[in-house]
Amino acid sequence: MSFCSFDSRFGGHPEKFKIPGIEASTGALGHGLPIAVGMALAAKIRKQSHRVVVLTGDGELNEGSTWEAALSASKHKLSNLIVLVDYNKFQSYGSNREILDLEPLLDKWKSFGFDASEFDGHDIQQMKKSLNGTSSNNKPKAFIAHTIKGKGFEFAENNIEWHHKSKITDDEIEKMYLAIK
Repeated sequence: MSFCSFDSRFGGHPEKFKIPGIEASTGALGHGLPIAVGMALAAKIRKQSHRVVVLTGDGELNEGSTWEAALSASKHKLSNLIVLVDYNKFQSYGSNREILDLEPLLDKWKSFGFDASEFDGHDIQQMKKSLNGTSSNNKPKAFIAHTIKGKGFEFAENNIEWHHKSKITDDEIEKMYLAIK
């Protein structure tokens, strides 16, 4: 009920000090992958065995700093880095195709030196299998999760009006409850 409200734990972007497990707040688009590359490189230098996972939206991929970071990840053979792309094909003001088309997205990640694959982002078992899979190569990983914005709520599916919507009426909440029953 407090989503996107002042002092909410769930604001428009995840905040490091409000949600456990969030290591960096990246409200400015394009900062997520560069921060993750720095963390993965530091772990590699320190010979630490953990992985660094960054979740990025497809709209964020329009930022040049994202692709600069991808090149750096490949150069440094950051096999401890996983990029998970929420590929719902929409961003704040329209479809990716209208604003800045990303296709062929899988080929782009591969051309930047990533071990890249794609799956249905609504299939949790497929996602777990992909994320738990190991690779013997020295490449960073990129997983493209094909998703549908507003999935499960027919009135909101692929509806740009529901992108970053914070003012939800009681009628809309009732429709959501009815849709999950």
